[in-house]
Amino acid sequence: MHRSPPWKQSLRSLLIAPLVAALVPGCGPGEAPPEPTPPAPPAQAARLTSAPTPTQLILEPEADTFVRDSSPNGNFGTNQNLNVDSRYAETYLRFNLSSIPAGSHIASVRLEALAHYGSAYGGDGSVYAHLVPNDTWSETGMTWNNRPAATGDRLGSWWLWYGSTSPLQMGVNASPRLRAPVQQALDSDQRISFRLSSPGYMTVYRSREYPVASERPKLVITYFAPGELPVNTDLQVVALYPMADAQVLSSSPTGNSGKAGSMTVDRTAAETFLRFGLGSVPSNAQVVAVSLVATSSAGDVTPGADGNVYTRLVSDNTWSESAITWNNKPTASSDDLGSWQLWNRAGQYTTQVGINSSPTLVEPVQEALGSDGMISFRLDSPGSRSVYDSREYSNTSARWPQLLVSYFVPPPCPTPTASTPAQVVLEPEADTNVQAATPNANYGTDQNLHVDSSKAETYLRFNLSSIPAGARIASVRLEALAYGGSSAGGDGSVYAHLVPDDTWSETGMTWNTRPPVNGSDLGSWWLWNPNTTPKPLQLGVNFDPKLKAPVQQALDSDGLISFRLMSPGYHTMYRSREYGVASERPRLVISYFEPGDPQVTSELQAASFFPVADASVLMSSPDANSGASMSLTVDRDGAETFLRFNLAALPPTAQVASVVLVTTSSGGDVTPGADHNVYTRWVPNNTWSETGLTWNTRPSTFSCELGSWQRNTSYTTQAGINASPKLVDPVRQALASDGLISFRLDSPGSRSVYDSREYSNTSAHWPRLIVYYSIPTATP
Repeated sequence: MHRSPPWKQSLRSLLIAPLVAALVPGCGPGEAPPEPTPPAPPAQAARLTSAPTPTQLILEPEADTFVRDSSPNGNFGTNQNLNVDSRYAETYLRFNLSSIPAGSHIASVRLEALAHYGSAYGGDGSVYAHLVPNDTWSETGMTWNNRPAATGDRLGSWWLWYGSTSPLQMGVNASPRLRAPVQQALDSDQRISFRLSSPGYMTVYRSREYPVASERPKLVITYFAPGELPVNTDLQVVALYPMADAQVLSSSPTGNSGKAGSMTVDRTAAETFLRFGLGSVPSNAQVVAVSLVATSSAGDVTPGADGNVYTRLVSDNTWSESAITWNNKPTASSDDLGSWQLWNRAGQYTTQVGINSSPTLVEPVQEALGSDGMISFRLDSPGSRSVYDSREYSNTSARWPQLLVSYFVPPPCPTPTASTPAQVVLEPEADTNVQAATPNANYGTDQNLHVDSSKAETYLRFNLSSIPAGARIASVRLEALAYGGSSAGGDGSVYAHLVPDDTWSETGMTWNTRPPVNGSDLGSWWLWNPNTTPKPLQLGVNFDPKLKAPVQQALDSDGLISFRLMSPGYHTMYRSREYGVASERPRLVISYFEPGDPQVTSELQAASFFPVADASVLMSSPDANSGASMSLTVDRDGAETFLRFNLAALPPTAQVASVVLVTTSSGGDVTPGADHNVYTRWVPNNTWSETGLTWNTRPSTFSCELGSWQRNTSYTTQAGINASPKLVDPVRQALASDGLISFRLDSPGSRSVYDSREYSNTSAHWPRLIVYYSIPTATP
């Protein structure tokens, strides 16, 4: 009888665990309000009890050649060399993947080529790999004039430098970006082609025709065969740079080398320490493969001695890059976690790459992911010396140490337990503006609406009859699109006020006959009009929770609600309901729960929270903190934003019904054809510091998205609004624990800039978490 492997059995509970428990039921007759049941914590990936080991396959090209612009019709397919030379020469490689079983999951990919000559002209000397979609090219027929086109983004690179000598140097590209196209090729025609090019340097490599097999190009692939993993989706791979690295020297026992561009491992004389942050790996990920990669520039081996460079776990992650010395270095484990060996051939090699892909790395990385999100290693060798480039190496980050982590996220994502409110988008049934300069004039048929200090006001009336009687209003927002104006000074906010009298006439209202408003303002928006022509389109959005109560009251009475828009300072012009483009007209967006919804049994209350901390992190500045910045950035794989809210003001018995996350964006762009949603993800760890958060220290997130928004590229100022029911369960959980909740914003295919809580012009642009809830009451 076939039995599942132990490591699969250990995941069964993980695959079916929900995110949190269901909503607390309401009170029955004669019952006191119950204490909320703390929701179950989100499922975390269980440690693999018997991790499968991926199979490794080393492929030589089935075809390789280079092309040169100076010989546009020449073919070099039988040459023993491959040339990459600035804009003058490119190399093409094709690999046959048919020896990998169909249906396999690619875990990692690296591309290797051995250089034996070159020159560094200047500029960017990186050798970039690009995908070549057309695999039908002929090794003996390709020329500069008929070479196939490369496509897409760069798939990683290596960097080699040649001066007056010509040592052998190994170019290794282990970028995670190689994995996806190799997986796609495996699942289609089992062929994959790459182009190698460089903007700056000239390098000559061995080709597949070279007689020494060990020096030919290689594609090294690790994979899991069908059935070895309990998922049908592709694996994900991330590359992590160190958040700290340093060597320690026995000859200088109190000296620190944390800022050096190189690190040494040298028998009993030198050891190297590395610490990685796992923030790019989801907190619920199941790690299946890990590789530690380091680029070496020099070394030697004692004849007959053990020349392996061993990786050992360092359990203490508190060591400081700028303070570690031989005397105070932390203790490492006695058992190694794998090793590599670099053979220098009496000085013939310079650049080589040490790669440790031992399966013993998986368990400590999984454990670190479930604890403080950091892992430290020590490199040592009994019988060899090797010098490695550190994270301070300034020529290229391609030579920095890397920790490559392959993982999958156990399905499925939890199903929200909260009811999903219905949404209605209403245009005004009437709108107009009135102007003090023409007190008896009516502008009800105008395509424009004006708000201008004490000179002009706008009136809007909405009909709520499409919302069922007895519905519970969950959230309200008022929107208007501005296309011009001037920022004269003073308070430029545009405030909304309730107009109790709904009988005003769109074609009869004037400045002299305008109806009065009642009560304090119901929120506002703030738009800045630059001195440019034409003015940018800007979307004014008022999502203040104070809008909810009057809309609920109007729904429960005559079904009509009117607002006045006014500003103490600025002049702004908006599209009216008469404007020809429907998407640019004013709107009242209302979410509501249907009558009889069992989870919403009384009128909802609203609470609005600004962040207690917010910050962006940038991959390009992995140690920089942006916590004091007035802006927040989300930019594909280059920037993420973190937000933390304190929900302590909510009553402990609150039954949360809906949640809305709102941000204000001032700019951005999208990659055509890419997923440009801005996703919200839950961050389980609330201990991150606004003034200490960096790309390297950022916490891991729960991989399942909690809703999203998309940016309209036609507008500058606009709001990002996520009202997904998926937000409710994490908020309920936070309310039942310490009252803190953190989110990460990220996007696969867009860049957007948001105002932070440090934005000084107006708090109306700050991020905001709005929670709608009810309080159960006892029945006498």
